[in-house]
Amino acid sequence: MLIHHYLEFYARNYPSQSCITLNDTSITYAQLELRVNQLANGLHADGIATGDRVAIMGRNSAEHALLFYAASKIGAVAVSLNYRLAVDELYYILQDANVRVLIALDDTLSETLDALRQKLDASVRVFGSSAAEIKDWETWLSQQADTKPLIEASPQDPLLQLYTSGTTGRPKGAVSNHSNLLAQATMNITALAYRARYGDPELVTAPLFHIGGVGGLIISINCGQHMILHQEFNPKAVVDDLHRYGVKGIFMVPAMIAAVLNVPSIESKPFTELEQIYYGAAPISESLLKKAMQVFGADFVQMYGMTETTGTISTLSAEDHKRAISGKPELLRSCGRPSAGAKMKIIDTDGNELPVGEVGEFCIKADCVMMGYYQLPEQTATTLIDGWLHTGDAGYCDDEGYFYLKDRIKDMVVSGGENIYPAEVENILSGHENIQEVAVIGVPCDKYGESLLAILVTIDGKELPVDEMIDYCRGKIAGYKIPRKNKLIDVLPRNPSGKILKTVLREPYWVDVGRNIG
Repeated sequence: MLIHHYLEFYARNYPSQSCITLNDTSITYAQLELRVNQLANGLHADGIATGDRVAIMGRNSAEHALLFYAASKIGAVAVSLNYRLAVDELYYILQDANVRVLIALDDTLSETLDALRQKLDASVRVFGSSAAEIKDWETWLSQQADTKPLIEASPQDPLLQLYTSGTTGRPKGAVSNHSNLLAQATMNITALAYRARYGDPELVTAPLFHIGGVGGLIISINCGQHMILHQEFNPKAVVDDLHRYGVKGIFMVPAMIAAVLNVPSIESKPFTELEQIYYGAAPISESLLKKAMQVFGADFVQMYGMTETTGTISTLSAEDHKRAISGKPELLRSCGRPSAGAKMKIIDTDGNELPVGEVGEFCIKADCVMMGYYQLPEQTATTLIDGWLHTGDAGYCDDEGYFYLKDRIKDMVVSGGENIYPAEVENILSGHENIQEVAVIGVPCDKYGESLLAILVTIDGKELPVDEMIDYCRGKIAGYKIPRKNKLIDVLPRNPSGKILKTVLREPYWVDVGRNIG
């Protein structure tokens, strides 16, 4: 089974059913299938073969969605780019992935595209959304045949390569194949009390460069749903479309849920059709959950996963959330229990499984676990051991089988649903002429779950105003990776081997929170 087989099924059996609606424009399953065939044929005619990487840059759009399925039809690999990254960060990913084609779908990114074109090798073909680019997207697409390509990929062929930052400060390409994505979809559908039906409206606001976005897309099409796609998150637009389309389900991070609840007059609007809200990237507070349940009247499900697991690996069910607000609020700090077919365990530094209640490293085994990191055999070998994914997340399991996150072995910070590795930020700040040493940590944030704090040792104790620090970082890293707060200290705490003790730095900020991780 390949992911485009689902699209073909619905296009053949329910051709007039709306598949994607964006900005009042709908495209049916049959129309989407024809567009996917055109794109697949065009890429193949341009020399894209099995295993070649095709980069996609742009906000959410129907075109962005169909590119995943076009890649599926010819055995290519989609590399969806976080368009908010700085030019140098994007260029590194394009080089690392050995991208053959870059397709830019968004006029608002013309400056970024121009800067990238000056850096890229001439052999990389670039498609844009206007005639000013090397190739005009719409003109090129209209010239392609809309018949199914005479190519058949294998379920074990790679399809998706999403980049996740590493402790070294360089992003890594996590590669997933068709089987990984289809296993993930099955596990998600099984985990939810409300099972999506053909034609049910589903609202997707998560960016398609995140596993939460592309995973939601694939599940929606696998179920034959009508996907209401937003270019980007807008709280008022979410409220409007929940009503307008009678949406059944939506994924949001807790920061998004809080923003939607702040839309004026929301409490006077009944959400009678909404069945489920799924959330992830951070725990939800008891007060936010109670308010959200009161306003939306829907079931809530927490999903824990990562790019390396191709998405969700464990869930805190709707029944668990009801238990939480009925006298067991500590459950809200749990990331739930393993999804169908998944195994989770906690191990010590020697690889031994730990008993209930003891903190160690999360390890995961499931059919959805990635193939590995692209062209990084050593890092893959240390992450995937005997079929188990070593996550770098620390936590424990209770006697009911619920897993709890406590901290990050790899120091990653999750802010507003974005994964940020402090090493990337520290590499930039260390170049400032007045900074002698720097450690970046995540601290609690009501709005984003976590926010960045730069702890600095400056040369001769000089002051470094926050505005100056922010200005220095601009253009060097993505805006969401720039710390908005700093603290000056005399010396950074270190262990005997000289490693900075970030646990000591974080402790004062998390002491009353209960979970040192978003």
